[in-house]
Amino acid sequence: MKYVKPLCFIPVFALLMLSCEKMFMEADARKDPVSIFEEIWTFADRHYSFFDEKGVDWDSVYTSYRPQVKDDMGPVELFDLCAKMLYELRDGHVNLVSPFDRSRYWQWYLERPENFYFSIIERHYFKDRQRYFGPLQVVALPGDNTEEDILYVYYGSFGNTIGEGNLDDLIFSLNEGGFKGLIFDVRNNGGGDPTNGRNLAARFTDKKVFVGTNYIKHGPGHGDFRLEEVHIEPHDGLRFSGDVVVLTNRKSYSATTYFAQYMKALDQVTLVGDTTGGGGGLPAFRDLANGWRLRVSSTRFYNPAGESIEPGVPPHITAQIPEEGDSINLTSDEIIETAIELIRSAN
Repeated sequence: MKYVKPLCFIPVFALLMLSCEKMFMEADARKDPVSIFEEIWTFADRHYSFFDEKGVDWDSVYTSYRPQVKDDMGPVELFDLCAKMLYELRDGHVNLVSPFDRSRYWQWYLERPENFYFSIIERHYFKDRQRYFGPLQVVALPGDNTEEDILYVYYGSFGNTIGEGNLDDLIFSLNEGGFKGLIFDVRNNGGGDPTNGRNLAARFTDKKVFVGTNYIKHGPGHGDFRLEEVHIEPHDGLRFSGDVVVLTNRKSYSATTYFAQYMKALDQVTLVGDTTGGGGGLPAFRDLANGWRLRVSSTRFYNPAGESIEPGVPPHITAQIPEEGDSINLTSDEIIETAIELIRSAN
């Protein structure tokens, strides 16, 4: 009898091992190159929002790239192929992230003028006189008679939250300081949380303003969207009703493009500089089976005229920092100077 249990146990244990081996093989199979490629293509197919606007035939892209996937591809080779496929979308919000690289599309700004040099602002406008209201750098600019009559604010990232107290301080300074206007600079602001932009815009209107329509993906089809109108509601506390000039350049991206559109819809606001970088689709994410992460745009935003902000929000007044070859005028910022002249002429 004492030999019966081991004899019975051995085949049961063997079956368990075979079952476990199958389980792990199936899990591992999801990480093979073909499965990862399919996972990337399928997630983009179901969640990406700009196929029609970009004129991208995603099925044709699949037909072109799928035969290039091989079972024995190494991770770098597979990553590069998938990154090349995603590049077809021409979208700065589309990224594939691995431990060794991050795919990107940066042509939306690489071929455009910089139009922003922080050293100019720091040396010739701040001059170490700026105050910090949370993430906002604030300085009063001297006017024609050396009177400080315009408030200048630089906001470097919508990823840095602006507290209500910071905004109260800013608006209080504007209202009590007798300033002719505000210059709000979001050049080179790569985005972050759009809520910060809405909270800011609410400080510059005394009425509810329709600023655009959000198209939100809600199904796997390329045309499956639900619509949501977006309004800026006036803040119920301190607000500023004077002239506001928002400065933008091509590296004003994502949440900054949304902010530019919100502000452009307000009566007392003028945009000066260059068209923003775009990024008019809020992203959706996918953690892939092999540990990589995929991000794609999954919404669309249209201004009140029905125009997409994905290519960027154009300014009311175009202004440039002149460049001659590699020579840059480092004593003034022509975009700031244009804004100053605009505010003073209005007053």
